[in-house]
Amino acid sequence: MIISISTEDRLKDRADEERKVIFLDIDGVLQPASSQERFEHDLEALKKSLAEEYKDEHFLELNKYDVGAVYYDWDKTAVSNLHKLLSWCDAEIVLSSDWRQTKTLEDMKCLMKIHKLDQYLTEMVPETRQWSWKYEDIPAYLSEHPKLSKYVVVDDMNMEKYFRGRFVRCDRYLGQHEYNQIYRLLEYGPWWEDTLYKNYTSGNLGRTIEDKFDKVIFLDIDGVLNDDGERKADGEIICEEYVWNLKEIVNKTNAEIILSSSWRYGVTGYARSGFSEEDKGMSELLRLFDKYDLKIAGMTPMICNGPDGRPLEIRTWLSRRPEVSGFVILDDETFWNWKWLTPFVVTTSYLKADKNDKEIKRRVCGLERRDAYEAIEILNNKRLSGNEA
Repeated sequence: MIISISTEDRLKDRADEERKVIFLDIDGVLQPASSQERFEHDLEALKKSLAEEYKDEHFLELNKYDVGAVYYDWDKTAVSNLHKLLSWCDAEIVLSSDWRQTKTLEDMKCLMKIHKLDQYLTEMVPETRQWSWKYEDIPAYLSEHPKLSKYVVVDDMNMEKYFRGRFVRCDRYLGQHEYNQIYRLLEYGPWWEDTLYKNYTSGNLGRTIEDKFDKVIFLDIDGVLNDDGERKADGEIICEEYVWNLKEIVNKTNAEIILSSSWRYGVTGYARSGFSEEDKGMSELLRLFDKYDLKIAGMTPMICNGPDGRPLEIRTWLSRRPEVSGFVILDDETFWNWKWLTPFVVTTSYLKADKNDKEIKRRVCGLERRDAYEAIEILNNKRLSGNEA
């Protein structure tokens, strides 16, 4: 005798260490602000129709504009992407949206039934106080579920600094770019605990077709986001001007940032210590990344040192990701043996004549505007063919 169990019951019965949770916002994630089609329809008639279709009179008790918003204004692509994430990652929804402040769990399950999402909705994040902020409520929920480790916060408000490495921001709705990020976080964890990254170092290079990147920036830090010289010695560990130029590259290309710098060696310990303020370098880097809405998406594997080291690490990362359509390498050093990677390298250092003596030259570093424009051109025009990897 085969006994079937519903998705809802199966998700409810899971221990926290087995769960995969999407803390879900609605406005700006499923419902674009520009979508207002509901006002063009008879919403009372819609409620009656849905109550009859689903044999659920609870629809009649709901606010007609909420019902209309879910039925007419939730983006079809966003809903489809959410369905795939929940199904393929075997994940559940814990609602963090402000909608929870005026609705019960029963209300939300009824509304989500319109798109067959109700079976995945298990809880709503409780409010820590009346009209509290999501970035206060979600940590309170997590503290009550200390063994819950596989989760991602999805919202249109930037909350990366509150959920470092576990946050995905939606610009208008949950599109393909956001889908890829959410999938990676649910399957492989945050960038400093990426299980796929660990597989590189153990020799297991497996991946799934859903682990997708389109365009990427391989980012060095010293000599790229600082001058690695006088300004750094004077305490300017990260130069805001260069971070601003990096943001310009991301804005113009929608590329994701992969850390290739030797800073990788300190990242894991810093992250696992709770992003301790004691590490002034990482603290300042992330402060400026938060300011300019930048985030790290991953790291290259640590394989070897010497002039072939960094090129090999980048090639290894790329070799398992044939879907990458464009990439650029930002680095200040000139001794790397880039070989076929050379056309994709932007070198952020050069020799400059001293003001007092033209014969004396000094090395100048940093991601200048001209470097950013060169990187943008490479990302938007260069393509990696299948044979080159």
